[in-house]
Amino acid sequence: MNRQTFGFLSLLLILAAVLTAAYATYQFSLFWTLLYIIGLMLSSLVIIFSFCTKCPSRVRDCSHVIPGKLTRFFPRRPEGDYTLRDKAGVVVPLVFLIVYPQYWLLIQPAYFILFAGLCLGAAAMIQFFVCKGCTNCSCPFFQGECKTQ
Repeated sequence: MNRQTFGFLSLLLILAAVLTAAYATYQFSLFWTLLYIIGLMLSSLVIIFSFCTKCPSRVRDCSHVIPGKLTRFFPRRPEGDYTLRDKAGVVVPLVFLIVYPQYWLLIQPAYFILFAGLCLGAAAMIQFFVCKGCTNCSCPFFQGECKTQ
């Protein structure tokens, strides 16, 4: 399998984790579930703007496929090093994705285990397959050698 296949599969694992968390939350409150889903939609936009729009691989070689295509709808940003604000634009949404549903997941251990497994599976897939071979030298997770011209 190529990096794009693993990238797409990792997005599916994250989606499955989010659906698990949303379902666990929904069993107790529609309001908190809707807040989570809306928060995740906005968070996705923040991640794409903060990180993906600066990635030189976004157009021709995006491993996650979908975020790279969505960058076309955002303002152009110069490629290059990520600022603290850019990094926070990824970390804060990911913390929200993971931490927000913990109350409802922990009172339903089977959902917690499923959620954790899906998140860890996606993270491992990204680390070991998606990031390998990426050409974004500015990425904090870059694993290769930058070829300077």
